[in-house]
Amino acid sequence: MRDFVLERPRSISEVLDTLQRHGNKAMVKSGGTDVIVWLHKSIKEPDYIVDLTAVEQLKGIVVNEDNVEVKALVTLNEVIGDDSLNRYFPALVQACKAHSDPLIRNRATVVGNVCAAVPSGDMIAPLVCYDAKVEITGPNGSRKVPVSEFITGPKRTSLGTDEIVTGIRIALPAVETSGCYLKAIRREALDIAQAAVCCTLFKGDNREFRIAFCAVSARPLRATEAEKLLNSCSNIDDEVIDQAAELAADAVDPITDVRASREYRVEMIAELTRRAISRCLERPAGEGVHK
Repeated sequence: MRDFVLERPRSISEVLDTLQRHGNKAMVKSGGTDVIVWLHKSIKEPDYIVDLTAVEQLKGIVVNEDNVEVKALVTLNEVIGDDSLNRYFPALVQACKAHSDPLIRNRATVVGNVCAAVPSGDMIAPLVCYDAKVEITGPNGSRKVPVSEFITGPKRTSLGTDEIVTGIRIALPAVETSGCYLKAIRREALDIAQAAVCCTLFKGDNREFRIAFCAVSARPLRATEAEKLLNSCSNIDDEVIDQAAELAADAVDPITDVRASREYRVEMIAELTRRAISRCLERPAGEGVHK
């Protein structure tokens, strides 16, 4: 690990001033669970680390009249313990529980997981299913970008070097919902997903399924054909679920790497999609982690 200067601004304006001074020589840190690994492995070699943890404006979960804002320093354990997020966004809570262990979840943040933009990021698929928006602040003001557009490739985002993500905003559903996040891993804990599926169901008069994936594409991906099938069927039986699972598997084109082969990932997407749909319909299904 190379030497760097640690900056600890205490307000958003101080953060922006710091980033403008240092440009692409600076890296922003919130929980730091990804950044520390990158530094140790020399994947990233910044001259300056801008630590956000002293910025009070970036802390807390705010429930508004029609949306919830998860601010940049909110940890995964804070999400797990929040009643509103458990009520309205169960798949996001399940993804937080599936990520690492309680000690790491005390530091890791939802926003940090999204900004890392690794294909195996657990938070990404649920946030895509819930149509979450990334809130960005820079010297020219603020803007909101859907998570699906914010991530442009592996470890790449649309964030400028002089901008920060201040939070993620999710619209409160107007109808009852259910959700499920399932991941395939090799061991009991502290493992990155080989493949994962998020399925959400909005149960209004116009029932709507949404399905997204983790660890099987370079950018966030929805199973649009599978969604169309499910959303067009008045009666979803086992045959329809099987068809939707195959359509989901057809939507992905994963790579082979040290964690899993392409063929295994495709098979797991079909199986996890099948289970996730059943969970959302409140049918018996397997556990949240498949080994």
